[in-house]
Amino acid sequence: MNETINYDSLLILSVVAFFTPFLVSRLKRVNIPYQVGEIFIGILLGKSFLNIIKPDIWILFLSNLGLAYLMFLSGLAIDFDELKPKEGELLKDSKLFTSIKMFIVSIITAIILSFTLKFAGISEGYIFFALLFTAAAPGLLVPILKTKHIINSSYGQTLLVFGIITQLVSLIGVTFVASVAVNGITLKSFTFLIIFAVAIVVYFLSKIIFKVHDFSTIAFKNLHLSVRGAFVLVLVLVAVAEKVDSEIILGSFLAGMVFSLIVGKAKEEISHQLDVVGYGFLIPIFFIMVGVNVDLKAVVENPQSIAKIPLFILIFFLVKFIPSLLLKKKYGTRNSLAASMLLTAQLSLVIVGSQMALNLGYITAADYSAFVVTTVITCIFFPILFEKLIALHGDTNDAVEEDEKIIIREVLVSSQWYIGKALKDCKLPTGCRIFSMVRDGHEFMPNANTTLEENDLVILAGVKHDVNETINMLSTCDLTLPEE
Repeated sequence: MNETINYDSLLILSVVAFFTPFLVSRLKRVNIPYQVGEIFIGILLGKSFLNIIKPDIWILFLSNLGLAYLMFLSGLAIDFDELKPKEGELLKDSKLFTSIKMFIVSIITAIILSFTLKFAGISEGYIFFALLFTAAAPGLLVPILKTKHIINSSYGQTLLVFGIITQLVSLIGVTFVASVAVNGITLKSFTFLIIFAVAIVVYFLSKIIFKVHDFSTIAFKNLHLSVRGAFVLVLVLVAVAEKVDSEIILGSFLAGMVFSLIVGKAKEEISHQLDVVGYGFLIPIFFIMVGVNVDLKAVVENPQSIAKIPLFILIFFLVKFIPSLLLKKKYGTRNSLAASMLLTAQLSLVIVGSQMALNLGYITAADYSAFVVTTVITCIFFPILFEKLIALHGDTNDAVEEDEKIIIREVLVSSQWYIGKALKDCKLPTGCRIFSMVRDGHEFMPNANTTLEENDLVILAGVKHDVNETINMLSTCDLTLPEE
């Protein structure tokens, strides 16, 4: 091997990833997200100060894999059922429609404000920068919303969907504009569509495979096939993205969306396993390396770049603040302002985009440094402001309230699909437990091998959503296979 693994740097990364949550939790006056703490400590240990972490090809690989996995989890976090209008809800009030309206306002605002860049000495590429300023950071949104336990709420899903729309459009847009600027409008400018085509093919192939074979059988116990399948899916679409010279985050994000559609109702249990792999190792390495790679010394040595940073920050903020006002009516002034703070936070796409702008000659090296520092400032301080402003109540925290509501119900078994099946083979929702059963007037405690019989009275306990879902499964008279 030409490259050896730098175990010293890898050890430091692992130790930092382990101790950062303890350090962050001890900050009493300032409540900051753990991911922000990881970036900040990365800055201290990286190029800007101590410079004790020496990135090699393997650490770079782990960091890139962490980014890809983070985008995969972002796609996985989308609840497609939540995007549909609820019963009695008008389309214009749905989360998807609200997110689309916010995006339209955001892109219009960005186009207008991009022309102010001439005051910073940037005189071309305004459409490119408008797309860049519209970008959000689902990679930062998802862990913060999960930490606050609002990712499945109406508020959380609205922010997530808006962030994902802006990320996708910005990523595809800047890639397309850059390709056209270099090669003109050619077939090569549209090669990113191949990733979408492959994602669709993978989705339908996966559905066929799942119908042919039951991967939950005892033969695969403790093999964690869902985790293996997730990595296969990520790497397939990441490899395709690399082959067509697109960004790997596009492929990994689409992989998350496809996986979310494939696993269906089993997503909650599988997501926990996937979170362990991601947030336990890969993702902290990515966030720490974001900080490690920031070179504040280069920025400080260039006064011109420092002078441009406030303008960049202001544009990023206004592009998210104005569309966030659309949330005021439903979630209140405080939470709409909090949303603008979280959505202003930026990550890797702005760094990648500014590097592309530098290569295209739109900006100077000093401008590039200013964009990098702007990204770091937004991803550190704006999430802190979000933490200060967010008020968890009403629709903002509706999913949390529902998830925490424990109920007890009973149901008579009447579904022909489940009669004669052992409990271990029923694939009941994970948030519901069978407390006891009554058969022919005799009450007993069931086990995994207990077979359901018609008219068994089953006493259920668990979270409201999963208990109600179990009742529907056991009491339906539909003879068709339940939806996976």
